Amino acid sequence: MGASSVVARRRLGVRARRFWRRHRTLFWTLHSLWALATGVLVVWLARERYSFVPWVVLFLLLTWASTLYFGRRMGGGTEPGGGSAPTSPGLAEEATSYLTRTMYQETLFFLLPFYAYSTVPGSPNMAFLLGLGVLAVLSCLDLVFDRILRTSPVASMAFFSIVAFAALNLLLPILLPLEPTTATRIAAVGAVLSAVPLVRGGITWSPSTTVRVAAAGCLFVGVAVAMPTVIPPVPLRLESGVFAAGIHRETLTPVDTLESEALSTELDGTIVALMEVFAPTAVPTSVTLRWKRDGEVIRESREIEILAHELGFRVWDAWRPETGDVRPGRYEVELSTSSGRIFGRVAVVVEDG
Repeated sequence: MGASSVVARRRLGVRARRFWRRHRTLFWTLHSLWALATGVLVVWLARERYSFVPWVVLFLLLTWASTLYFGRRMGGGTEPGGGSAPTSPGLAEEATSYLTRTMYQETLFFLLPFYAYSTVPGSPNMAFLLGLGVLAVLSCLDLVFDRILRTSPVASMAFFSIVAFAALNLLLPILLPLEPTTATRIAAVGAVLSAVPLVRGGITWSPSTTVRVAAAGCLFVGVAVAMPTVIPPVPLRLESGVFAAGIHRETLTPVDTLESEALSTELDGTIVALMEVFAPTAVPTSVTLRWKRDGEVIRESREIEILAHELGFRVWDAWRPETGDVRPGRYEVELSTSSGRIFGRVAVVVEDG
């Protein structure tokens, strides 16, 4: 009786493995659609949930451990062009890979709203937001994403570095009194260092791989340090912005607020821009306001040092042309950090009265 039950279990196992190999592609394709749908739900649920950010970083640490384990268990593959195909994943590897992909998916979709809040359409930091969106969708493509992580050390390192960077870049200013630019630099270095162990497991290592991984890490840190304008200055974001004919300096209350269009006769030689910024906690920063008329820069304010707190802060500036008259045109005011990272913009059209 015991021998027959063992034979039956073996037959059942063989049938299960055959069934899985036959329908694996269909299953993961349907799961990719499900993952994308749940990702959209996470984006909706993540709105304003700043208190969840520390938990997301802890979630990412689990992702790191899972990815490290997954890479070692999948040992035996080679890089593309190395002459041999990666080993076919077994049930344990499939389960571990699934857990890793799920963690990446949920982390990326959770982070998207926070970066969208601090992104201004048409500004350089749109590139980072779009990149996060692409990675979020890519993480839902199970078969493609699984193969990338198992076969390409540079892609594996870059993917985890970007996700870890996005999480740390948001978390550090919330937990510590760090200026967003400083937090960005620390997050970039920390993300690359944490990603290095991930590319050591499961992939044949060579001198050329070392060079490419090192170059990718240096490039990533270099962009974060030398080109901060492409990264939104989370967690700062513009809550509201208005133009007015004047302002009460004691209370920062606008006088004669202007709509999206105004007549030059409504302005007594002055136009004021007042912006209200939101921050979930104390965030020390310096900001500037840049004025444009019909796309041409006409004024840039001095750097204004602010300690943003959970109630946010207000910042304003006035344009007083030497001619004494505010000329007709489209006026825009961009709010940016001292490193040039734009996170707010308001506009008004002044017509000839």
